[in-house]
Amino acid sequence: MAAPFSPETREAALAALPSADLDLLVIGGGITGAAVARDAALRGLAVALVERIDWAAGTSSRSSKLIHGGVRYLQQGDVSLVREAAAERAVLRRIAPHLALPCRMLMPTRSRAAQAKLGLGLWTFERIAGIPADERYERWSASETLRREPTLDGTQLHGAVTFTEYLTDDARLVLDTVRGAHAAGALCANHAEVTAVEGCEVTLQDAFGGPVRRVRSRAVVNAAGPWVDVVRARARALSGARLHLTKGILTYLGTTDTDYGAPTAYPEVTSEDAAYLFEAAERTFAAPALTSADVVATWAGLRPLLHEEGKGPSEISRRDEIMEAENGLVSIAGGKLTTHRRMAERVVDLVCRRLGVTRPCRTDTVALPNGEEGPEALRRLAQEVAERLPQLRPGGAERLIALHGTGCRRLLARIAARPEAGAPLPGPSGVLGAEIEEAIDEEMALTLEDVLDRRTRLLLFDARQGLETLEAVATLAAARLGWDRTRTAAEIDGYRHLAASLRSFA
Repeated sequence: MAAPFSPETREAALAALPSADLDLLVIGGGITGAAVARDAALRGLAVALVERIDWAAGTSSRSSKLIHGGVRYLQQGDVSLVREAAAERAVLRRIAPHLALPCRMLMPTRSRAAQAKLGLGLWTFERIAGIPADERYERWSASETLRREPTLDGTQLHGAVTFTEYLTDDARLVLDTVRGAHAAGALCANHAEVTAVEGCEVTLQDAFGGPVRRVRSRAVVNAAGPWVDVVRARARALSGARLHLTKGILTYLGTTDTDYGAPTAYPEVTSEDAAYLFEAAERTFAAPALTSADVVATWAGLRPLLHEEGKGPSEISRRDEIMEAENGLVSIAGGKLTTHRRMAERVVDLVCRRLGVTRPCRTDTVALPNGEEGPEALRRLAQEVAERLPQLRPGGAERLIALHGTGCRRLLARIAARPEAGAPLPGPSGVLGAEIEEAIDEEMALTLEDVLDRRTRLLLFDARQGLETLEAVATLAAARLGWDRTRTAAEIDGYRHLAASLRSFA
């Protein structure tokens, strides 16, 4: 069994890095970097993975939360990307069923022609992608659509088309992928920034102090997402393709896709973005017009797309590109959440060729941590969780399964040993004290933001953004992480500022 993925694990990794005999150092703890590290470690390479903030702190926790089958890429005529996306969705459903949940989508139509066009596109997609019969599209009449979705505006409604996509928790997908890399032997450290790159040697700075460390490896992969060009510049390897940053925001209404400037973990949502979504909602639903006063919170994330001259944000290809510099730095950019595993496979294939290693990829058959059992077993586990934890709010067992998968058994064992850890914390979320302990002891959470955003997901999915739970979480975290009053107060203030920033528009 692998050692716990804890703050102590991180400290041990940082201490070991300067003298480690590494085959591969991966820069960037988003989904691409995590997948590269896991793939390489499963092939038997000596791997290190470092991230300057936290696992999934950038783009990889700010996606639409959908594992797309690839139907939208059919419009661009990219049949191979459609096939790859559909195949990868099936792989994820197999290796991490708790993170690939089927969800029926509905697209209202206002004419017979529009419905026929959508139906033809989906029929074509399903044949190309090999979609199983129970997930294929359906056409609904206007009356059936309004019966199923009575809040829709029926004045110009012809009907609807429904089809299946898959929901995921993007941050948890990254976390379980990193934990998979760790289980395969990778040294992993978050809150550790690469400040300089000299060939295959990097300078590493711990965000919480400690010595500056120099780390050598036979190969270095730059998977820093929107910061790929920043790392390339530090390595004096900024030639060839450049990034084109676009941001997508998601409320419970929909998404936008607009150009953005410099990379940041928290790109601002503009009033123009909000107005676009308000207008779309007004056209679609029979409800009073929305205003900014109705918004609880928003999020935005940057897509590191490869620049294509003359194309708008939604027209730019989602394909990835691997860039090799003369000094040996390998950078990966572009791509999409759905195809992250195949992107990583291509990168590790390249690294293995460089190192003279011939070992096959195994990531399509090895389950992610917490994903070792199938959907039916997870349903039985959810029933067990509900029976053993009657204090959970409605839907609480399903929430825990979606976050932790088979890791719910660790939570049950923790609560059995200390029943007080099973008490819900203050606030409407129903989060248990045991979840906070688990986030720190087993998921390398080191700040309140780590816990409330990327472990429990309260920042984005709790109506109060975890603010009513904040003080209780801070007390638990301070006791476990050894914070004094000054550090605890700073963590609380920092989280409140972050939550407020997600309730305003630029």
